Amino acid sequence: MKQILNIAYYEVVHIFKDRILFLIVFVVPLLYASLIGMIYASSILQHVPLGIVDLDNSVKSRTLASAFENTNNFKVIPEINTYAGLERGMKNGTVRAGVVIPADYSQKLSQHRLTQILTVYDGSNLIYGFNTRRYFQQVLNTFSADHTAAYLGGLGMSKQEITNVIDTVSVNMQIWFNPTYSYSTFIFPGLVLLILHQIGLLGIGLTITREKERNSWIQYLCAAVPQWKIFIGKALPYLIVNFFNYSLLLWVADRFVNVKVEGSPALILLLGLLFNLIITSLGFVVSLYSPNSLQVVRYLMLLSIPLFFISGYNWPGIQMPTLIYGMSRLFPYTWMAEGFRWVTVKDLELNYLNTTIIMLAIIAVVTSFFASSFSKRRNPLTEKGVTVNSDSTYPSKDLLH
Repeated sequence: MKQILNIAYYEVVHIFKDRILFLIVFVVPLLYASLIGMIYASSILQHVPLGIVDLDNSVKSRTLASAFENTNNFKVIPEINTYAGLERGMKNGTVRAGVVIPADYSQKLSQHRLTQILTVYDGSNLIYGFNTRRYFQQVLNTFSADHTAAYLGGLGMSKQEITNVIDTVSVNMQIWFNPTYSYSTFIFPGLVLLILHQIGLLGIGLTITREKERNSWIQYLCAAVPQWKIFIGKALPYLIVNFFNYSLLLWVADRFVNVKVEGSPALILLLGLLFNLIITSLGFVVSLYSPNSLQVVRYLMLLSIPLFFISGYNWPGIQMPTLIYGMSRLFPYTWMAEGFRWVTVKDLELNYLNTTIIMLAIIAVVTSFFASSFSKRRNPLTEKGVTVNSDSTYPSKDLLH
């Protein structure tokens, strides 16, 4: 135990001595999460820039225009009042949506004939496109119901009779798990997990390569200390810090970004513990077999983008090609992102996460095994690539005794 604590103490001293490593381990996760949190702080898309082209210019058409003006979902841009102006506005981003009221709108409305209103929205941005279409439906459905009620009232029907006619078929729509369509609840936790994944791997990934570049790794290889003790001693500080960052960023997400974080705290902590154990073990293995620190950085940079996009977090996995979806199930991030969403957003219990926890546990055991059973045979120091760690600090002679 003393040997493990000595190695861990040496690693902690190095973390605090190396300013860059200190920033990577302690500051960067919170900094990245705060930056992304500010980006998604609004959670719900509102005040979509809207251009209204009223070709009828009547009392009835202005009533329809007012229906769009009197909602927080749209922000009417008064300068956009012609079809040509609407086209220009959609192209240059002045507006993201438009409503064109035809010239015969009031006439057809008075004759109770079919009246078509043109609505357009910018589909180049799916966030604008999806939400704008939904907002259009809400405004027009409400306006249509009010207009029908006013017409039936003019025919002498009572309020109850009007209600019976309009509500012949009633739809009760319920949105489960994310009723406000909060985009931050949808995307922010996945980005936080990716930050923890990459920064955690980078922190532990530079440990062994640092010793290789300073030629001090030989002291560990020659010492009468089993591999598992070296692994635990080196990894323990990063495991603790990564778990602390995991808890801290969840608190930030819940408190300041208004992300839905519900579910069993014990399950959330269990997932975090397994995930961070995997990260720490993987980072140690990467550092063991990488010739230098630059290679570690290169490997991790290549991993970050595909990990997120094939995980199924932002696009359903079953909609991906079968081969890619199958590959994604081999990565711990996929299981963690899925399980984390199930607990925090859907508030699912343990029996729904059996497979997820078992898979994370298996990956944790496998990665820990490879990290703690490495060969002590010394490989010649590679001269390829640029070294990143250039400090001259060495472990003391009695560190491993």
